[in-house]
Amino acid sequence: MKGIALAAMVAGIAAASISADASTPVARQGDSLIQPSCPVAPAVANAYLRAQAGRRLSMSRGEVISEITKQTGAEGEFAGLKPCDSGYPNAVRFWIDEVIKAGTDNSTPQT
Repeated sequence: MKGIALAAMVAGIAAASISADASTPVARQGDSLIQPSCPVAPAVANAYLRAQAGRRLSMSRGEVISEITKQTGAEGEFAGLKPCDSGYPNAVRFWIDEVIKAGTDNSTPQT
């Protein structure tokens, strides 16, 4: 009798897991809408600057990432692009290259 009950329970769990389709993401309140496979600008900047380890920079890595973070929108937008848009990482790298060449962030108004 216990064997039949156990088999029925296992079959019920298997049927429930198949019908639930575990690959469908469930959004919960407070979850970010940004896909984890698309890094936001500060993460792109950090990876890019780490790759530039031997290069002499006119600003510290922390200063560059801080400026990138200030210009990154609430949903991860940077330069009008969203994290999963084509060209987003290139826009971040281009901005970094231009800021490092200039030695300062000329796009931030000086007071």
